[in-house]
Amino acid sequence: MNNQLNSFPIEIGEDVADIIRNGGVLKWQQCQQICQRLSISVEDLMIQLLPVAASLSNPVVSNFEVGAVLRGEIKDHNGSANLYLGANLEFSNQALCYTLHAEQSAISNAWTEGETRLTDIAISATPCGHCRQFLYEAVGASEFPILILSNDETICRIDKTSLKKLLPAAFGPLDLGGEYFFIKPGYQSHQLDVIGIENDPLVCEALAHANLSYAPYTNNFSGCSLQISNGKIISGRSIENAAYNPSISSMAAALSKAYLSGNNAEDIQRVFLVEQATSVSQKEIAQSMLDSYSLGIDVEYQATNLIKN
Repeated sequence: MNNQLNSFPIEIGEDVADIIRNGGVLKWQQCQQICQRLSISVEDLMIQLLPVAASLSNPVVSNFEVGAVLRGEIKDHNGSANLYLGANLEFSNQALCYTLHAEQSAISNAWTEGETRLTDIAISATPCGHCRQFLYEAVGASEFPILILSNDETICRIDKTSLKKLLPAAFGPLDLGGEYFFIKPGYQSHQLDVIGIENDPLVCEALAHANLSYAPYTNNFSGCSLQISNGKIISGRSIENAAYNPSISSMAAALSKAYLSGNNAEDIQRVFLVEQATSVSQKEIAQSMLDSYSLGIDVEYQATNLIKN
């Protein structure tokens, strides 16, 4: 990480370091300031941040680091917006299907932070079919440009129909009778509740994220919260996909956010998972992911299908 930060001029070093302190997020005001100081575009900054994003990956199986930088809703005429980093996450002694890709990590990061609109994404490698399918389900993603860092470190800009070109005849929510995509303005809470442990901050955070998770195919709304050794709580929420396999579990989302915040698995002291009970459950996969770190921690769990009045 330090090597990547040192590649930026000293005068913006703290701004870049803040990305990690803010959980893999560069606030739009800092984005604006950095672009002005370096006389570069937001797109160029996104490309320059790719090595920082990739350095936050945990590729314990492939040893192949991938970074992604996603731009949220544009705040000014220069294109400044919150930038969300993403990095690939792999698990020792687990099936490859547990892997979280950098593009998924970036979108999960933005979704967790409350972003409601996506503008474009920069990636340090060409997106695989798995990620193209996942990107398609985010509102607006089929229209926005994908910026790819080529081997000679130049920017390859793909036009606004890029995802349509990369994923022709796409399969999505509408093919399964769905009515909406995720990451959109006005997304509503599911109004789930738990009984008896509402005063536990870790449970409250997990419940809040379960209430905002995206699970239109199973209604297995899920949120996971991690208690970190410094006292901070880091959370993630599940995101389902019409093709099923590219879906993200709430545990994977929380662990990804932890790495984007500069933490390691060894910093985790406690884990709580909340989900709505349906024909599927994330309890076992959450424990399996946690067990890959040999921490000796059990996932605390609360299932709920209660609805607030």
